[in-house]
Amino acid sequence: MRSVKSAGLSLLLLSFLLFIADSYPNLDLSNVGCEECALRRNIHLPGDHSVYQCMGCCFSRTFPTPLRAMNTMKNPKNFTSEATCCVARHSYEVQIEWAGIKVRNHTECHCNTCYYHKI
Repeated sequence: MRSVKSAGLSLLLLSFLLFIADSYPNLDLSNVGCEECALRRNIHLPGDHSVYQCMGCCFSRTFPTPLRAMNTMKNPKNFTSEATCCVARHSYEVQIEWAGIKVRNHTECHCNTCYYHKI
């Protein structure tokens, strides 16, 4: 009788844990801490002008290097990576009076080739 109570208690505990795990929302945790690429106000530049700049994340991926590309590499690598960055489609210069500097005020953002990857 004692083993039946123990088995019943274990089954009850297991079903309770499965209920909690099933009710927990299914989250895609691959981009936690990095929001989608969008136009956001730059809070580090106070003043009259609201300066908006592109902030956020875009995709990056890694894939096996094709054989014909690997044959042309000076230092062959098994994997190749590709990334895009959150960049401005359109922007214009704004003068920050109190600091005497010019900054780019973005008007539209999108994911595109990272500037530091372009040659």
